[in-house]
Amino acid sequence: MGDARAGPPVALHMNPLRLAGLALFAVVMSCSDAVAPSNQVTDLATARQRWRDQNLHSYAFTLQRTCVCTNVQPLYVLVQSDTVAGVLDFETGEWIDRRLGKTVDGLFTFIQNATELPAQRIHAVYDNARGFPTEIDYDGLALVDDDQILYRVSDVHSVPPVAGASHNRR
Repeated sequence: MGDARAGPPVALHMNPLRLAGLALFAVVMSCSDAVAPSNQVTDLATARQRWRDQNLHSYAFTLQRTCVCTNVQPLYVLVQSDTVAGVLDFETGEWIDRRLGKTVDGLFTFIQNATELPAQRIHAVYDNARGFPTEIDYDGLALVDDDQILYRVSDVHSVPPVAGASHNRR
């Protein structure tokens, strides 16, 4: 006797031409060269060099963290002379502890350290044109539930350097 929950067998009928088209589509989609941009940045060293080639030392961007932590709403990170000068919480409109921000070089270091440990999972996606990480998916240890973090970086743009700029406590 079969499983009473399984229900009757389902017969799928598909036009052979439609089936062939679906198979061809699956083959084309599995070929990364056929659908991926030729300048796709996939490794840390290439991305880091592409970022350095931008020669940006004073810039700002939006940083979004998803984790079991505080301040998971989007943050505006202001970087002056390669140092986090301020972090603005978009939700409250308040400048917050700048240790919650990271520089792009700091994000590259985070990826490098996670790769060397090695972490349970580290996956980074990089901006093709400028090299900065647009997404970092990290899970340090398989048996620890609250060490996962997902960073999303967007709206990276240069800002004029300002002498002595700091908008935070600490």
